[in-house]
Amino acid sequence: MMTTLREETLRSYGIEAALAADFPDPAARAAEITRQARAWAGVFDANSMIALADALATYDVTDHLGRIRARVLYVLSRTDAIFPPSLAEGVMAALRGAGVVANYFEIDSDFGHTASGADAAKWAPALRSFIDSLS
Repeated sequence: MMTTLREETLRSYGIEAALAADFPDPAARAAEITRQARAWAGVFDANSMIALADALATYDVTDHLGRIRARVLYVLSRTDAIFPPSLAEGVMAALRGAGVVANYFEIDSDFGHTASGADAAKWAPALRSFIDSLS
């Protein structure tokens, strides 16, 4: 069960694209995803999934946005199915409405939810500019 859940999660994160170069054969790629999922399932506490599901269903950060004092760089990937770019307009409006100074940057990446790491070079200039603007 946990292995299957992790395989589905990895696929939704964009692992297919991340592994395509190292595993061009679809069967080999699927086997690698299963291998990674089994390794994760062997060490992950299933009770954590209950806590995560509860937090997802019940926690709303909106009322707390006004407590943010730092400037924010909000980065999403074009292919992220977990946090799609369609969220950006609402999140940015909520941040600004709460008085938070925020910038948005979208990564043009095929790596889905893992794009911030897998394609870090694509948003590094935006991060550098953001950091430089803090001084």
